[in-house]
Order: sequence, then structure tokens, then C-alpha cells
Amino acid sequence: MKYWNLFLILVMLNATFSAAQTQSEIYNSSVKAYESKDYKTFLQLTRKLDSLRPFHPTYTYNLASAYALNDNTENALITLQKMVLMNNTIDFEKDDDFKSLKETEEFKSVVALKNTQNDVIATSNPIITLSEKELHPEGLTYLGKSKTWLASSIRKRKIVAFDIKTGQCRDWLIDNKMLAVLALKADSKEEFLWVATAAFPEMENFNKSMTGEAEVLKVSIKTKQIVNRFAIPGNHVFGDLILGNNDVVYVSDSGKPILYKIENDVLTEFVSFEKDGFNLQGLAFNNNQSKLFIADYLKGVAVIDMQTKTKTWLTFPKNIASKGIDGLVFYNNTLIAIQNGVKPIRITALKLNSEQNQISSFKILDNNRPEFDEPALATVVGGKVYFFANCPWKAYDKNGVLDVNKVSNPILFSCKLN
Repeated sequence: MKYWNLFLILVMLNATFSAAQTQSEIYNSSVKAYESKDYKTFLQLTRKLDSLRPFHPTYTYNLASAYALNDNTENALITLQKMVLMNNTIDFEKDDDFKSLKETEEFKSVVALKNTQNDVIATSNPIITLSEKELHPEGLTYLGKSKTWLASSIRKRKIVAFDIKTGQCRDWLIDNKMLAVLALKADSKEEFLWVATAAFPEMENFNKSMTGEAEVLKVSIKTKQIVNRFAIPGNHVFGDLILGNNDVVYVSDSGKPILYKIENDVLTEFVSFEKDGFNLQGLAFNNNQSKLFIADYLKGVAVIDMQTKTKTWLTFPKNIASKGIDGLVFYNNTLIAIQNGVKPIRITALKLNSEQNQISSFKILDNNRPEFDEPALATVVGGKVYFFANCPWKAYDKNGVLDVNKVSNPILFSCKLN
């Protein structure tokens, strides 16, 4: 069994206080059951925890342990494989909880899988390095009419334009009321830029009173002025947005699992994931915009039928993790997923079936790249996917103070999509 700092568990849950308390109580009870060698109860409780918060590193590990201790070899091995695919740094091989499995060929195969996760796969290539070291970019977009590349900034709370050949940055939009900037998308006529923002301790001039604030901004591209702001009371993080037919804007919320839409300058709820989702992230339309794909950081990818608003969760192949998808783009019936919530970080091409409701195959485009440090959102331009490879989340302390000695200038990567 793996023990975990309970405070860290609760911080990572991103749930309500009452739900967090329920999980903390279950977790404490599971520890007591394990320590008293009541393995039947230990299994019951760890299964409950896994259902409440799937793909949690400790819950998943303890579930594998519980299955093994209850002689449920098949499920123990399945869960161990799931754990390895999302985090290959845990030394489960040394844990006596799995003693009964260690001589089996299936267990040895999981160990071998863990080792192969360290293989470096390099398909993407660096394009340029941005001149502004402390920018902390998250998203980017390209304005075709003016041939302008834009990057968002978490730390500096602004949008910059950058030269694709030199990496030189210049301020494009600064507003003292703007929060940390995440996703950027222009409308079909490139008249307005839509901007997803949220409050983070890592942004400059943050104070605790801002916690939970998030806004979508409508910006005139011509004047570079904010012409409208859209917000909802409560705790929200508007992480990504995308424009559909008639320039209707769809916005994902990783603070509260709801997909919103902005139509005719009115923000409303479009589809709720409160009963079956956790942490909504990247958005991608198929070519005719009949289906909208949305990543959930913990669960995987759901597809929404735009006419009926019904949603279906894609089933992932057993040898690829569904966890940790942040950026998501669609190209040639394939979802390109940036998985920064797994170890090692990878970029995966998920080929869809003809109905676009299942993953038929996958290919790892990049894996365990030393240059990658939490790449996030991406955009497709001219048959290539572009993204920033290094976002300095790990360079901040617990109070959101940045250690500039741990920061490298942002590097833009691209990958040709075939």
C-alpha cells in the first residue's frame, strides 16, 4: 500500500468541501483497515475512493494493492497496468503487497511496460524561443489575415504577439483588470478575439480575494480593446474555448465541470458534467462541427452531439492512459492530445472510428522529451500542430512566487500531421 499526504489528496481533488470530507473519511478508514489486515474492507473502501476520484495516484495504487491482497490477480494486474501508464515512477515491484504476483509472466509484463515508458519518442521539433523569459505562456493562436502569432500569459496577465522567425515578443493587449490568460481564439472574420482567463496565485498581483474568479473576454482585434466581459459567480477556471457555427463560443470550466456557451453576447450553460465529469480542459470540433470533443483531466475524452447535446465517453485502448489530457485539437479524424498529467509527459494521436464515437488506434508522437515541462494548449496551422513545450508551473513555490533561476525562455514546438 502507498501512503499519501492527506492534505495533498484534498488539494488535488478540486471538489467541494463536503465531498472532500467524505473522501478523507473513507481514505482514513481504508488506512485503518489495511493496518489491521482487514483486506476485504480495505478493498471495498479503495474501490469506493477510485469511483469518487478515478486515476488518483494513491487511490489507484492502493486499489491494485487491495486486489492483490484479496487474491484477485486479474484485477490487480489490470489496475497496476493502468497505474504504470499514468505514472511509471512508482516502485511497485518492491512492495510485498504484490508478492503473490511477482513470479507471474503478467506481472513481469507490467514491469517491462513500466520500463518502456521511459523510451524517448521525438516527432515534434523546436521552432523558436520567445524573448520574454517570464511570460509563462499557456495558449496560442494565429491570425491569418494579419499574419500575427499571439501567445497568452499566465504570469504577466497579458497577450503578446511574437515573431515566428525570431521569437521577439511585443505586448498586444494589457489590461489591469485582466486575470491570467489561457486560451485564445478568433472568430471566423477575425473581427474579435475571444480570451479565456482565470485567477491563479502564480499570476502577478494576485490576492486571495480573487480566488475562483474567471472571465471570458471579447476583444476587438482592430482596436485591441476589450468590448465585453463574461463571468459567473462562484469558483471557476475557464481553461479553454472554441468557436462553432455562427461564431458561438463554447467554454470549458475546470473549476466546476460545466460546458458553457456564449451566443449573441449571452453566457449560458450548455452541457453539465457535474454527475460524470471532474476537470474539463481542451475542446475540439470535428470538421463539420456536428460533434464537440472535450477533455476531462481525470477521466479522458467525451464527445457531444451538437444537435441532441448528448455526450458519450470515448473508450481508450487498454495500453494507453486516458488521464492527464490538457490541450486537444482535431485533425484528419484524429484527436491530438497533450497529456501533461502523466509521467512521462506525452503527446498522443488518437485515431477515431468512422462514427467518431470510439478510438480505433493511437500513436505516441512525443514521449519523455527532456525539453517538455507541462506543455498545455495547442493550435493547428497549415497541417502542423503548434504548442509551447515548457510552462514553468514547477518553478513557483506554494505561495505562487516564481524562482526565475528555474525558468527557461518559452520554446515553441511544432509537429507535422500526416
